[in-house]
Amino acid sequence: MTEFAERETADDRDPVDVPLEVPRMVAEIAPDWSVERIRPTEEGTDSVFFLTVATPGGRREVVLKAFTGEAVPPTVARSEPRVLELLAAETEIPVPEVVGFVDDHPDLPAPFFVAERLPGANGSGRFRDLSADALARVLGEAGEHLAQLHEVRTFDRFGRIGVEDGDLAVVGDGDGPRDRWTDWLLADAEDTLDGIEGGRFDDLVGPLREYVREAVPALDPPNEGVFVHWDYRLGNLLVDPETGEETGVLDWADLLAGDPVYNLATVEDHNVNWQTRDVVLRRRLRERFRAAYDAHRSGDGPEDFGERKRVYHLCNRLNAMACLPDWYGNETLRDERAAEHRMFVREYVD
Repeated sequence: MTEFAERETADDRDPVDVPLEVPRMVAEIAPDWSVERIRPTEEGTDSVFFLTVATPGGRREVVLKAFTGEAVPPTVARSEPRVLELLAAETEIPVPEVVGFVDDHPDLPAPFFVAERLPGANGSGRFRDLSADALARVLGEAGEHLAQLHEVRTFDRFGRIGVEDGDLAVVGDGDGPRDRWTDWLLADAEDTLDGIEGGRFDDLVGPLREYVREAVPALDPPNEGVFVHWDYRLGNLLVDPETGEETGVLDWADLLAGDPVYNLATVEDHNVNWQTRDVVLRRRLRERFRAAYDAHRSGDGPEDFGERKRVYHLCNRLNAMACLPDWYGNETLRDERAAEHRMFVREYVD
């Protein structure tokens, strides 16, 4: 087995080297297990492996996730297994059972954790393969799951969720947690616009920056934040392709403490608005999603729900504009999406 004795920390590791250390990583969590097969996944920015392991109780299929990239800092990455354990205990959201986790290690790429492997097919790219009824079920269950998620815990600050002193906490970004939700949102929008500046949307940056600087602070922000799974999309779901039943909700590594309305807007954008031009289908899916959410969430929505949601849809669109080169490798498709982005933002800046 190849090891990394010449390196002092796990932070410098190349993700492609991680498979060589998988048996050691599993042994840190389950010393009496033996790794029989390792299958790396092809998607995602982290190192994720499907494992077949021999245990005293028989053979098991599990997943090992190691945070080897730079997208998620360790203090944030350490939150995922803790969030999974919390959701398994307090909600009916289908999340994998955590076998164990390691926050730090002197010569292994920590943090990492092992969890059970759930059944179902990954939803990535399946929108057009699912029937309208199956899609409606996906969105209905998404509404139920988000309603439960938003009831789990509240926070008095806003920003990224991580771990402090061994417990879940708002750790924020480079500037730390924010006392106001709109401060976090505006900073995020400004950073996104900085990334767009100089590219194909450069002519829109000035007017869009002017809009968000006026519109975001004018919102009536919530006093408390809830867990926001901003990347709740088909690519992070396991589904039954025939029925649309969600058998697993994945990727809990980078949650926000934020406005639940923001979460509703991101789910609609990722799973409905950016997936189809069919107006009738869009309406059906959005209505199914909102009806399920409202039926399972206590209390009434904010009085400025519509205005918040309108601003949030724009903030989501800015992220899509910034990620255009990464999301679409085909030049023709990129041009089509770019034209759609321009058409969408026109109502905000004209």
